[in-house]
Amino acid sequence: MYVAAYVQLLPPVVGALAHRLTSPARRWVVVWCLMLALQDAVSRLVTLLRGENLFVAYIFLPITGAIALWVLSLWQSGPTSRLAMRLAIPGFVAVSVGLSLLADDPHSFSLVTAPFYAVVMLIASSWTFVRRSLGGDGTLLEQDWFWMVGGIMLYFGAFTAMQPLVSYFLASGRNDLILAAFNVRSAMTLLAFVAITGGMLCPVRPTYSGGLFSPPSSPSPSWSPPWARRW
Repeated sequence: MYVAAYVQLLPPVVGALAHRLTSPARRWVVVWCLMLALQDAVSRLVTLLRGENLFVAYIFLPITGAIALWVLSLWQSGPTSRLAMRLAIPGFVAVSVGLSLLADDPHSFSLVTAPFYAVVMLIASSWTFVRRSLGGDGTLLEQDWFWMVGGIMLYFGAFTAMQPLVSYFLASGRNDLILAAFNVRSAMTLLAFVAITGGMLCPVRPTYSGGLFSPPSSPSPSWSPPWARRW
């Protein structure tokens, strides 16, 4: 479990050392990874100070979810889907906070907020992955979004499966299986961030940047406007 926590720092470190943090999407992936690492660090500190740390996740879920949605918006293939992804962020944060306050106990495993968070993130990442795969050109394995969005999708897939499993094991008194479930999730988390790190090492390609309706951030080196071309 500790390895899975530290591996979240692998994409930022590799991206910085390889000088590959040259696109908005990659930089926001770094922010997301650092926020997840911060959540783990705060959780461990709280455990040392007071023993129980489950409430920490309720604080970070809206933050990490909002950042993940923003990251995915940067990889949308058109302005409409990009705008839709960004407009979903305030609603996601509001619902997450509302569920945390009204439907869950912050001192126990989440039965509502975490599953909502996990399902929304899994749907958003899967949608982005499928749309880009169907509409992309070139070799998918050479494109950073393929590895990064795939890693994000794997991460949230493990998160989604974890919630009902832990709840079931707690209800049935199978506490011995909870650790096994966390170990499986840790293995999937490790694979997810290794994939994201691989995406950091891919060649940098023009991407859709921060503007709601902006075109790709930069043209290819050989690009020239039609009026400058020799007919």
